[in-house]
Amino acid sequence: MSGSVDAPAPPWGPPFLRLTAWPYRAEWWAGLLAVLAILFGWRLAFLHALSLEDVLLIVFWAAWPDLLAFLPIGLAGSGPGRWPSWGPSLYNVGHSLLVWAAIFALWSWATGQIVWPLLGWAGHIAADRAAGFHLRTRATDSASVGRPAR
Repeated sequence: MSGSVDAPAPPWGPPFLRLTAWPYRAEWWAGLLAVLAILFGWRLAFLHALSLEDVLLIVFWAAWPDLLAFLPIGLAGSGPGRWPSWGPSLYNVGHSLLVWAAIFALWSWATGQIVWPLLGWAGHIAADRAAGFHLRTRATDSASVGRPAR
């Protein structure tokens, strides 16, 4: 699979920006900086609540999306640069803000407090998008990406 494929322009109005356009990526950089400011600046400066354990948990959750995806994909042994058919779906689960938001909200609700270290996961997603890494599709589906359904 090579790079991303953008959706075709709609039949009305101007076309959409490409996924690699600087305004799109700048929004993700701003999101990443906001997450970092909340996790480290605000918590340390105003809450005085940032322990070594918190930092280690943030690092774990920041690595979590890649651990969730790439460990099983690598263990599947499909060969260098090849993913098993279920690989993109697993990658997308760990790299989706919708999945992160649902888990963040449910976990915070269940514990009765905000689970701050989980913001590391959102920071990872923002960093990936800012760097140009997006959700994946299976190689067999790549021919249909960007084409309207019939």
